[in-house]
Amino acid sequence: MNLEPHASPPKPELVQLGHVIKRVRTRSGAKQKDLASALNVVPSTLSSWESGTRAMSEETARKIDQQLDSPGVVHRAWRGAHEEAAVPSWYPEVEQLEQMITELREYQSQVIPGLIQTEAYARAANRDTSPGVSDGELEKMVKARMRRQLILEDTPPLIYMVLEATAVTRVIGNRRILAGQLERVLRLMEKRVVRLQVVPPNPGTHPGASGPFRVYSFADKPMVASAEYQQGEILMDDSRKVQSCLAVFSAVQAEALSPGQSAEYIRKIKEELDEHTAQTHVAQEQLQHGQRELRRGG
Repeated sequence: MNLEPHASPPKPELVQLGHVIKRVRTRSGAKQKDLASALNVVPSTLSSWESGTRAMSEETARKIDQQLDSPGVVHRAWRGAHEEAAVPSWYPEVEQLEQMITELREYQSQVIPGLIQTEAYARAANRDTSPGVSDGELEKMVKARMRRQLILEDTPPLIYMVLEATAVTRVIGNRRILAGQLERVLRLMEKRVVRLQVVPPNPGTHPGASGPFRVYSFADKPMVASAEYQQGEILMDDSRKVQSCLAVFSAVQAEALSPGQSAEYIRKIKEELDEHTAQTHVAQEQLQHGQRELRRGG
């Protein structure tokens, strides 16, 4: 039998890693006892990995990928779980899902979705949500987010997004970064890469109050949903939960402006940002000119 690290208390990153292992195994059709046998461990050991109550070696993560024909998914999740503040362990599975989708529905309440973020916006957003990370770790996170956007090239899937007004008006980093981000959003909308709608400010409650989520559709697999929470993202394949997410998405779509109205709404916000930036630039030039005049006079 392989000797693996001793059992350890459940940690969020190990629980997420275990979730990835179990989901990949289930999708492959492999039974727990068969995979355990192939890995030369008892079923209870595999069960503890999947529940996140036991640590595992990097080599074992690679072997699981080999046995389940999941190219690098479990290994990347393992690395995410063991690299402090780096790419989270759930991230590789979400990235893999996005590469297989035929349609994506996403609702966001606070920020522009990662799939359409600019590099500058992604860097600022990750810095805001992970203030303790090093510059190197931050760049890993940004590169991982940019890599996801490869699905937007060539023949992209159908992408439907509904954003709260807060997501397109909230300044991430600075106004110049937000303006650049909104320009990218408008360009993607004009090219019909994404069908995006904005829910205008509403003092009342509405169906999206429960928070951001996504619904993934595939050509030959059941739909999967994911929901964000404070420390990461949880994937759901229970049909009732997926249908509930679809119902909420339809409801928030009904509250939103049309795509054309949404584009105009975003365009006005960008124009206001550009005007503010121009005014600030003029004010700075005037201040610098005044300082130069004072120095000459002195």
